[in-house]
Amino acid sequence: MSNSVTVKICGEEFKLITDNSPEYTQAVGLHVNAEMQKMLAARMGRMEAAVMTALNIADDLFKVRLTDEQLRAQIKSALDAEASAKAEANAFKRENLSLQKKLDKAEKALAKAEKSLQKVQKAVVSVTGETPTPTPEAVPLDEAAMAEIVEKSKRPRKARKTKAEAVKVETETVEEAAAEAEPEAAEPETVEVVAEAETAPEVPEIVVEDE
Repeated sequence: MSNSVTVKICGEEFKLITDNSPEYTQAVGLHVNAEMQKMLAARMGRMEAAVMTALNIADDLFKVRLTDEQLRAQIKSALDAEASAKAEANAFKRENLSLQKKLDKAEKALAKAEKSLQKVQKAVVSVTGETPTPTPEAVPLDEAAMAEIVEKSKRPRKARKTKAEAVKVETETVEEAAAEAEPEAAEPETVEVVAEAETAPEVPEIVVEDE
């Protein structure tokens, strides 16, 4: 809705048709009149005063626009920084969830490895009769450490097999040595006995007489 407003500048009235409110239009007229009075006080003609007033008002307008653009740029930069911070926070959150899942998986693998190790230790005891070293208390580990523990948990199986084979070989060796050491049953020797003649020939007795 257009409004008809009359403003007074330097003693002259100007009738304006504007979409702005009468109060706002009167405030603008008062500002222009004040600037004109400053220029006239500097002993300028009305035309010069009007031009200088227009330049001053235009200068203020450009400065306000520049300030507005700077503020808009700062606001945009702040909004971009906020969006970047949110994106980074979401990325950290996703990474944290991923690491938590890996940690849970590693702990499950460690528990499984410990159970397998306990079974192997029991098997080693049953074969060798040796008491294994107590299993250390479980602690959270990363994937590399978990892989090393799982690999180590497989080694006692090989050791058990090797130990069992060694025991078997040693048993066989002892049995062979025992078999070799046992004397074989001697066969009875055939002894020929020559019967003495019932009547052996008499040997003449030699008697030596002393002279």
